[in-house]
Amino acid sequence: MQDPYIRLEDLADPATQQFAAEAHAETQARFTTGDTFRQTVADIVKQLQNPRQIAFCEEHRARMYHFHQDEEHPKGVYRVCSAASYRSGYPEWQTLFSVADFDEILGDDIYLGGVSHYVEQPERVLLTLSRSGADTAYTLEFDLGSGKIVEGGFHFPAGKNHISWRDENSVWVCPAWDKRQTTQAGYPREVWLVGRGQSFEESTPVYRMDSDGMMVNAWRYLDAQGAPIDLIEASAGFYTKTYLQISADGQTVPLNLPKNCELSGYLAGHLMLHLRDDWKRTNQSYPAGSLVAVKLNKGELGAAHLLFSPNDSQALECVETTKRFVVASLLDNVSGRLKAWRFSDGLWQEATLPKLPQGALELTDQPWGGDVLYIATSDFVTPLTLFALDLNVMELVVVRRQPEQFDTAGIRIRQFHALSDDGTAIPYYHVGKNTAPDTPTLVYVYGGFAVPELPHYMGIIGKYWLEQGKSFVLANVRGGGEFGPRWHQAAQGTDKHKSVDDLLAVVQDISARKLSSPKHIGLQGGSNGGLIVASAFVRKPESFGAMVCEMPLTDMLRYPYLSAGSSWVDEYGHPEDPVFQTALSRLSPYHNLSDGLAYPPALITTSLSDDRVHPGHALKFYAKLRRLSPQSWLYVGGAGGHTGNSTQEDSAAEFTCVLHFLNKFLE
Repeated sequence: MQDPYIRLEDLADPATQQFAAEAHAETQARFTTGDTFRQTVADIVKQLQNPRQIAFCEEHRARMYHFHQDEEHPKGVYRVCSAASYRSGYPEWQTLFSVADFDEILGDDIYLGGVSHYVEQPERVLLTLSRSGADTAYTLEFDLGSGKIVEGGFHFPAGKNHISWRDENSVWVCPAWDKRQTTQAGYPREVWLVGRGQSFEESTPVYRMDSDGMMVNAWRYLDAQGAPIDLIEASAGFYTKTYLQISADGQTVPLNLPKNCELSGYLAGHLMLHLRDDWKRTNQSYPAGSLVAVKLNKGELGAAHLLFSPNDSQALECVETTKRFVVASLLDNVSGRLKAWRFSDGLWQEATLPKLPQGALELTDQPWGGDVLYIATSDFVTPLTLFALDLNVMELVVVRRQPEQFDTAGIRIRQFHALSDDGTAIPYYHVGKNTAPDTPTLVYVYGGFAVPELPHYMGIIGKYWLEQGKSFVLANVRGGGEFGPRWHQAAQGTDKHKSVDDLLAVVQDISARKLSSPKHIGLQGGSNGGLIVASAFVRKPESFGAMVCEMPLTDMLRYPYLSAGSSWVDEYGHPEDPVFQTALSRLSPYHNLSDGLAYPPALITTSLSDDRVHPGHALKFYAKLRRLSPQSWLYVGGAGGHTGNSTQEDSAAEFTCVLHFLNKFLE
C-alpha cells in the first residue's frame, strides 16, 4: 500500500482513485456478497417504495407536488395530484418530469437537489440539479405546465450557487461557478439581480463580501399582511451574520441586529429573530434561545416583542410563518411541541393549539397564502402520522398514517442520564427488548452545529436491528441543539472535546447499568458525528467493540483547507490560532492514532462526490488505521455527495453493508 497521507487529498490523482477502489472492493468482498445481502437490499428497497408510505408533498393552489423514486425511475420523477385526491387516500398522480432525462441535457450525472416554485405562479419553477448528488448544482427554469425547460429562462452553470425568486421576471443570484465569485470555503460572496432576458453580464451587482467571509445569500419575503422585503444574509462565519435590506433602488441598508442571531421569518412588518446570545436594547433584555418579533420600517428597527423564552429543558427548533400566524416548533426534554402567535390590534397574542403526540415533530409544509400547516409526528416505535392543522379554526386532522415497518412487541423506550467528566448530566434514549451485558447495542451520535437528535421512528433499523433483540441508543451530547444555545456552546471551540467526553460517559453508563458491555457496543456517527465517534475511538478503544464512521472529519489540523472546511471555524476554531491549536491536536482522530493501542473493528465510509466534507479525511484516516489494525474497512460510494442524494438501491446497499459489519463484530 502506498503512503497516501498527503496525496489522498488529491481526488484526481489516479493513485488515489485506485487506492479507494481497491479498499472499497475489499469491503464489498467481505460484507456485501451472498444471497442474504442481496435479499436484504431488495427488501429495504421494496419497503422504501411501498405505495403506502407517506408521500410528503409541497402544496400550491390545491395541487400536491411530490418527488418519487421507484424501480422504473431510480433517480426519481417529480409528480403532482390534486389536493382532493391526495386527501381521499387515492391520489391521481401525473408525472411532470423525470430526473434522469437531465443527464443527457446537461451531459452529467444528475440528481434532484430541489424544486423552487414561484408561489404566485407555481407551475414556474427553478430546478436545482445536483452533479453526482453533491452540493455543486446547475439551475434551470422549468415550466411544469408544458413540461419543458423555459427557453431563454433563468439558467445558470454548476456551482454552490444560491438562486431564489424575486418576482416572476427576476431572480436573486449568488453565483459560485467561478472561483473569483467565491469565498475560501467555495461558497458565494456576491449578490446579483438578474432580470428576465438578461445575460448574467447584463445583470445588476448588488453586494460583495470579502473572500475571507463564509457566504452570502439573498431572498424575498412575501408578507401576506404587507409589502414584500428583500434581504441579504452575509455570513462572516457559521454563526456570525450581518443582515441587510435591499431597497427598491437596489441600495443595501445594514440592519442593526445581533451578529449571531438567526433571521427566521417575516410577518405583519416584523422580523422573527432566533437569538443565540442575550440581546440588550435600551430598556429591555432578551435571553439567548428566545424568539423575538421586531418591527422593521425601511431598514430601521422599531419595537420588539418577546414571543418565547425557553426554560432549561427547552429549545427553539424552527419557525414558520403562515398568512396570519407565527408558529414555533419547540423541543421540551427532547420532545416536540408547537406554539403559535397572531398579530392583532397592534399586539402579538399567543394562540391555543390542539394537542399533538409526544416525540419527534416536524413542520413538513406550509402552503403559501393560507393558514394550514402540515405536521409529521412519530417516536422510536410509532410510525409517522401526517396531520393538517388549520390555524384559523384550530382544527387538527389526520391526513396519512404510515404503516408499521417492524414488530414492536417487547421493545421499551427509556431515557437515562450519564454523568460526563465535568459533572454534567447527559441524556440518552435506550430502545430495545433486552437489557443484558451481551446485548449488541448501537450508539448513535451527532453532537455539533446546534443540530438536535430526536426520537424519530426507527423504520428500517427497527426491522433489521431491534426486532432481533438488539438495542439502539441515541446520545444527546453537548454540541447539539437539544437544549438551546447553551447546550451547543458548551461543546464549541476549545470545548469541542466535551462532545467526546459526553459520548464516552454514555458508553460507560450503558455498561455500568449492564444494558450491554464494551465488546458488544458499537458507535455510529456521520459528518461531525463521524468526528466525534472517531475521536472517542482513538481515545478509549477498549470501551466498545466496533465503530461505523461515516463521511467524517478526521484531520482537524488541516480541515480549514479542505473543501468547505473554512466555513466551520466558528464551530471548531482555527488550527493556526494558538488559542485552538492544542485543543484541535487532542481532538483530531487522525493525529491521535497510536501504534501502542489495540483498536476494535472499524468501517469508514465516504463518497468521492462529497464536496462538503473532503473525502481525504476518511481516506487518510482509513489508510493510517489499516496499518495499525487489519480489521479496518473503507466503503466508498460514487454518487450521493455528503447527504446521500443517490438512488434508493445505493442507499440500501450501504445500509446493509453497515448492518452486516455490525452483526459480524458485536454479537
